[in-house]
Amino acid sequence: MIAIVTIDDNNGMMFNKRRQSKDIRLIERILDIAGTNRIWVSEYSSQLFDTSKDNIIVDNSYTEAQAQDYCFVENVDINELQDNISKIYVYKWNRKYPSDVTFPVAMLDNYQLENVSEFEGNSHDKITEEIYIRSKV
Repeated sequence: MIAIVTIDDNNGMMFNKRRQSKDIRLIERILDIAGTNRIWVSEYSSQLFDTSKDNIIVDNSYTEAQAQDYCFVENVDINELQDNISKIYVYKWNRKYPSDVTFPVAMLDNYQLENVSEFEGNSHDKITEEIYIRSKV
């Protein structure tokens, strides 16, 4: 599977069981990258996506996701998925938000940074995209 996460400058993902931020251009970018491949989202994250599309799968466990499927991981423990993740897209808000759930950056020790780029979001002047490819088993 291909994981997608969003984090702040302190690797924060959520605060008080809520996402830190959202950006419509980021969602559009995810849809473009995934193309016709399936995008798995939790019930919580489904409000960000048009779930009437055939390729948007709402499932809180991601257990049926295949190698080519994208998984937007927001309120699910990514550590439970790491054995199945071949690529990770990390989107950085380039801001500091309060957080009580953080991304386990040590996980990236098993990955090699493939590409870094930036784009302008709707609510964020700059969003950084980092793409990591699994290098260790």
